[in-house]
Amino acid sequence: MSGAQLKLTLVANIIASVVFIPVVVLTGQLTAAIAAPELRDPFFWVFLLVTGVLGCLMAFVSAMQINVTSPVTHHISSNSKAVAQTIIAVVYYNETKRVLWWVSVLMVVCGALAYAVVRIREERNVVEPPEHDKSQRANNGNSKPPEVKNADDDDNQV
Repeated sequence: MSGAQLKLTLVANIIASVVFIPVVVLTGQLTAAIAAPELRDPFFWVFLLVTGVLGCLMAFVSAMQINVTSPVTHHISSNSKAVAQTIIAVVYYNETKRVLWWVSVLMVVCGALAYAVVRIREERNVVEPPEHDKSQRANNGNSKPPEVKNADDDDNQV
């Protein structure tokens, strides 16, 4: 990951943290936030710190993932992560959801799984050069396939 991407991740997290303050003020939640008893609980601050660090790490991993995958793969991965988090929260808090909600979640999960299966099959179908071509190039000391000529080869044939 380049320095520019790391800086972009850091700046995005700082901007999100700074923009959060005016949103709290504009929605009238500042007095409720200041009066909250959780602010005096060290347990709350530890978990707040942990979730902040995990959020920064997730942004960092997302930036790294964009380097090695396609934008579509990154988007599907991000949506799958969000769906997994939502399912965990629903199960943890024993929330009751309608059947249509579960159907839509199942559609997202099945779509992500189908995409993964297709990508795995595509990667398996990538044609590699036969083994004898690899060993022949290694024995000749030439890492290029025989079809690729060196510029020096053309000069020697004159």
